[in-house]
Amino acid sequence: MRPWKLTHFTPEWVRLESHARWHLQRPLIQVVEYWITPQLFAHGLGTSCRHPVQIAIGDPDELDALRPVDHSISLGFCYLAPRISHRLSAAQAKALIALIQHSGVIQQLPLDEGLITPSQELLPGWPVPPMKMTRATLPEKLTLHYHLPIELHVMAQALVSLLAQHGCELTCVFHDVKSWRDDTDLSEADVVMGDRLIGDAPLFTLVNWLENDPLWNPLRASVLQALLSTIAQQQSPERRTALTHQLFQQLMYEGHLLPLFNYRYQVFAPPGVEGIQLNTLGWFDFTRAWIPPPAKASTVQPAHEPVP
Repeated sequence: MRPWKLTHFTPEWVRLESHARWHLQRPLIQVVEYWITPQLFAHGLGTSCRHPVQIAIGDPDELDALRPVDHSISLGFCYLAPRISHRLSAAQAKALIALIQHSGVIQQLPLDEGLITPSQELLPGWPVPPMKMTRATLPEKLTLHYHLPIELHVMAQALVSLLAQHGCELTCVFHDVKSWRDDTDLSEADVVMGDRLIGDAPLFTLVNWLENDPLWNPLRASVLQALLSTIAQQQSPERRTALTHQLFQQLMYEGHLLPLFNYRYQVFAPPGVEGIQLNTLGWFDFTRAWIPPPAKASTVQPAHEPVP
């Protein structure tokens, strides 16, 4: 049982109600509704909404009075993964990563100010290694496959221009999905971009990503499986952490993975709305949220009376 129960769910409207039988701390709001409005949909990139990192709570006529109530940088990240093969050598993959790192292309993306921040760490304390510029030349042609969120579309277009300046023609293939699925054909992809959410168990999430995501199928058979088995056999949590860190550092050093950017979650709400926070996955945590009583409430009513 949870403090909230789902009472209505459609593509346009989600309603949560406070669960009367919840035995721990109860939220001070009884009902929460999400309304998905048509203007939020990303045109030309399927029917998915824009990545929900800038969130406004309140009625349309309250927008001018909104104020920030919570902000955080997500642990999850968008990434670029070169697929080393006969079409893209390890040296060329490293050259591609070095070019992205040294060009400042991420900082120059035409996105809303404050929406993203370039990834400096895979996880806190796990720095992304800088790649040295090399003399390796890029192939004349490369194919990039990527999926939502929409910021990756902007990144793809920036990469087309960047690689063209270095004699490489980049063909972009967009997939109208939010994660790679087993039925997705990535066999012709030289480079892949996607989004990796990180929740409350980051180490488990990262290991599970390598074990099950179709992105890693070619590398899993040749390199990853033995290393993942070694990690799984460790009884010491500290040893598992050290080996997982070592594995991801290896993937980044060898040109298999580059974290691109993290999202800056921002929540805005009308005056008087308090206690709204985001969890590590970017979902609302309403368990401590409250709003003031109605203006016509009795003077003897407690200041933080739950509002029906």
